[in-house]
Amino acid sequence: MNSIPISFVSEPVVISRDQHVPNLFWAINACARSNDERAKELIYRKLYGYINAVISRYVKDIHDTEELVNETFIKAFKAIHTFSYADMEESKVEKFFYGWIGRIAANLSIDHLRSKKRLRIKDDSVSEEELRKVYVAPADNLEVQDILKLLSQLPDVQRIIFNLYEVEGFSHQEIAQQLKIPESTSRTYLTRAKQRLRLLYSQLMEINKRNN
Repeated sequence: MNSIPISFVSEPVVISRDQHVPNLFWAINACARSNDERAKELIYRKLYGYINAVISRYVKDIHDTEELVNETFIKAFKAIHTFSYADMEESKVEKFFYGWIGRIAANLSIDHLRSKKRLRIKDDSVSEEELRKVYVAPADNLEVQDILKLLSQLPDVQRIIFNLYEVEGFSHQEIAQQLKIPESTSRTYLTRAKQRLRLLYSQLMEINKRNN
């Protein structure tokens, strides 16, 4: 019988591979109510890839990413009792839980970049009038997979703010608080990120045409 050690909790436990494992909704409940170790195992298994992907959009070093993945789960398990889902359908609970823990991962990633002094943001915001002149609709209509492939080519700050706003769902006010910048600066970097993505996407389509 094969077993799997759980290394992300303070006291590793072992769960049999052939043991019945309930669903994510059960695990969220069990973890919140009784700090159930089996529930932690299930949550870790179900969300590991998702959390790794979230952090990888901000942090490039694979060792740092792995540490932040574990930190995310540790922090989430400590705070899971604060996750509110009363009167919510089971399918929606799981969706909102993904968003909740994804925000924890994103915030830890930003804190990590700041601690490594890899996050330098200039307050070079543009006026509201200038923002209105910028046409960004084509970037908004890009396919999600296309955007994710092109994101790595953006400057760091543009990529981070685009991820926070468009992917993780942070508001400009939340981004401003997290990054300690004016909201107008957040809007500026988002606009520039969309402009850059549109340009990169156009170049990619042109290359594809030539190759076909």
